[in-house]
Amino acid sequence: MSVLDKFLKYVSFETTALEGSDTAASNPLIYHLAQEMLLELQALNPNEISFNRFGVVDAKFYGDPSLPPIALLAHMDTSGACSGKDVKARIVKYDGTPVKLQEGMYLSEKEFPFLKESLGHEIIVTDGNTLLGGDDKAGMAIIMEALEDIIKNNVNHRTLEIIFTTDEEIGLDAKHISREIVTSEYGYTIDGGDYRFVSIESFSAYSMEVEVKGRSIHPGYSKDKMVNASNILIRFHQALPEFLRPEHTDQKEPFYHLSNIQSCEDHAKGDYIIRSFEDAQALQLIELAKLTARRINDDIGYEAITLHFENQYHNMKVELDKHPEIQKEYEGVYAKLGIPFMYEAIRGGTTGSQLSFMGLPTPNLGTGDYNMHGRYEYVDLDQMKVMVSVVRELMLA
Repeated sequence: MSVLDKFLKYVSFETTALEGSDTAASNPLIYHLAQEMLLELQALNPNEISFNRFGVVDAKFYGDPSLPPIALLAHMDTSGACSGKDVKARIVKYDGTPVKLQEGMYLSEKEFPFLKESLGHEIIVTDGNTLLGGDDKAGMAIIMEALEDIIKNNVNHRTLEIIFTTDEEIGLDAKHISREIVTSEYGYTIDGGDYRFVSIESFSAYSMEVEVKGRSIHPGYSKDKMVNASNILIRFHQALPEFLRPEHTDQKEPFYHLSNIQSCEDHAKGDYIIRSFEDAQALQLIELAKLTARRINDDIGYEAITLHFENQYHNMKVELDKHPEIQKEYEGVYAKLGIPFMYEAIRGGTTGSQLSFMGLPTPNLGTGDYNMHGRYEYVDLDQMKVMVSVVRELMLA
């Protein structure tokens, strides 16, 4: 099968990540794709292969012992921000005119200027009802195409460890990896974005849960008695800096993002994520949120708002800067293949954001996937093919 065939097969599996589980993959449907990957890897006769309770597949192919073994990683789950059920992918030769996804919905350079980089290329799009799943099934297809070529043609290679993970979209996949069986010295995630982008920086990430205890009184008799929890949550949200929200920030600017609300008069809960490239700055945002809650509580007269914070991951650059040999390796591959590349700081996180702090330094390489997590997602097939060459060369390095 070609890289396109592989990709189309993988996106046919529904693998939406749901809220996490401590004992299994977040969505049982993810196991169907995990089983498929287990079979495909077994067909290539690995020296070792495992499949854990979270559905993570880890296959090792022994190679030249004089070279450091590396891991190639991609995640099987897709974002819950948009449906991943019954994905209907199709290939379009992009000629610069808007691509119709469905009636009234077009993929165009006006809204997505970077689409012009795909002029003359084949792109894979949806029918406008679902996301595509290129994040990160494009990475899976790239890795498998390069691996299959090397193994079936008996090409000399270094020791390779192929790891397909679960629940990356909810920040759990590094925790799902059986770290004690990983033997590679470092790795690469092949996970989204322009094929020319190399990412060695990511956000430092925290979650913030805001709980509000209101005082519910019949609205006809509530004057000077009711404390509406929904209104208090709205007040808290509006007191945070408006222009430190994702829709107003770019580059290395930090943000607060309200991702979910559940509320009534008596009780309200808001889920936030806090993101910054600097850990110290993220902690400042946390302190500002605490101050805001305290001032509102003082005004109300009791502790209506309580905040709960959890660290999710850190900027992987802290660890990757300690390993210049990895940088030298991928820069050499891009130079050898004549591919220009640039560094992009990820306004998000990758598996490497956690693995790099778990003893497996892991930069990220692009796949040609754009507009991920939504109905306008598309994958540039030409760019995917270039990345097959990049990953293949890394396997030989």
